[in-house]
Amino acid sequence: MKKTYSFLFFMCFCIAFLPGCSGPKKNAADSIKAIYELYILGDTAGITSLGMTEEDINAAKETYDASLKETIRTKFAASGQEIDEQSLDELCEARKTALAKMSATAEVVSESEGKATVMVHTTYFDELTLDEDAFYAARETAQQSNFPTTEERQVFLMDTYTQNLIEAYRNVTPSEKTMDITVECVIQNNTWVPANMSSFGADLALAITGQK
Repeated sequence: MKKTYSFLFFMCFCIAFLPGCSGPKKNAADSIKAIYELYILGDTAGITSLGMTEEDINAAKETYDASLKETIRTKFAASGQEIDEQSLDELCEARKTALAKMSATAEVVSESEGKATVMVHTTYFDELTLDEDAFYAARETAQQSNFPTTEERQVFLMDTYTQNLIEAYRNVTPSEKTMDITVECVIQNNTWVPANMSSFGADLALAITGQK
């Protein structure tokens, strides 16, 4: 399941965020930090101050959750398996728990004529290694057992992998160091926003999961 979640995060970032048109005008660093807090930490205070309504916030969160679940289902289907709803919910919540442990600072490094450059410093966790370790541990367990059919072995493997992954997310420890990303910003509807939301989402996804 390599790069599943980083790709998904990029998709949700570029389609879910709806900048408010009547919010107070914060500086660019505050705006970027607010977006980070919404999608990474699940904290809505900052984004609310930018003028995003509760309805829009809920819609963004619902879109993110639905997209995450659909991507996980697709990955399991590619392996010829289905993931039950309870396990799917647990996996999504466990990943949110891991993300919520992260932290970041943001600073404006330049600003001129309605444009600004913001530097984000974020802690991260190595999601690729976490995912691989969960799978390899499940495979080793499966190899130590006997199954009547290959299908049963595959079901056991994926079930064990899923539980390993859930536990790994719950036990994530943020990095001591930070990764940096540069965000070019512009003013839209009296609010600083990333000039390219897709690029920002992709860069942040890679940084937060230790892949940048």
